Amino acid sequence: MANEPTRRLWFTYAWSDDAEGDFSYLVQELKRVNVAATYDRIALVPGRSVWDQIGERITKDPLDGWAYLLTPRSLQSDRCREELDYALNRALDTRGRGFPLIGLLHDVQIDDLPPSLKVRLCVNLADPEWKNQVRAGLDGKAPAAPADKKLKFTFRQYENFRGTNGLKAIEARPRFGEITPWRFLVPIGTPIERCGHGAAGGGEISTIHSDYEDGPGLELRGVKTQMRGASDRLSASVSAYVTFRGPWPPFVALQLNTQEPGLFYVEIFFLHAA
Repeated sequence: MANEPTRRLWFTYAWSDDAEGDFSYLVQELKRVNVAATYDRIALVPGRSVWDQIGERITKDPLDGWAYLLTPRSLQSDRCREELDYALNRALDTRGRGFPLIGLLHDVQIDDLPPSLKVRLCVNLADPEWKNQVRAGLDGKAPAAPADKKLKFTFRQYENFRGTNGLKAIEARPRFGEITPWRFLVPIGTPIERCGHGAAGGGEISTIHSDYEDGPGLELRGVKTQMRGASDRLSASVSAYVTFRGPWPPFVALQLNTQEPGLFYVEIFFLHAA
């Protein structure tokens, strides 16, 4: 990235999303791919009209794109919504429809987005390649295919599962086909509340289990784990879930039996700190 030109990106975000430095972390990480982020607190002059200044930024500054940090807080912010509408209208009038408007998703679903962003490029911050995806959007090209091997299962983490404040959850399901039985392996000390199956995409966890098991799990990467699982059938539409409170563990894993007794297939998913 050292030889690539710097791209300039305006950010719309909720101030509350930087209370613990989360937004500042995004700005810091974008510098690694030569994307310079600018935003209200460092670019706007106090006492002058906010909208006039934003308009000047769009029409006169050498901006390469506009980004919206999409979180539950920013989606509820009247200021953020107004800034998005103003930016979109002004950008289309002065820069044309090719001007990149990028949504950065954190703990929100596509269905929750404003209509103007549903048809634009959105990048999930849980994706390890999110920085490169933003950079590619500003360069006007498709992101390079990731070199890492794709897992057989898809994993997803939830900060406030099904609207319950502080309840974390991990969802896992096979990409294709069906599997049974399955076991979550979670580092010992993680305060697990529930484990079971439910509809994919954050569905309610069933209270009915087939052959539910819990006990000591395998030792993975030098870490002892606890095991929770069942024989309920998982598929592309039915996921396994495990919920807990407190800090995220460094990883979870999904264990499957193999045809050879005593041998298991294990996939490890490294979690992203919220």
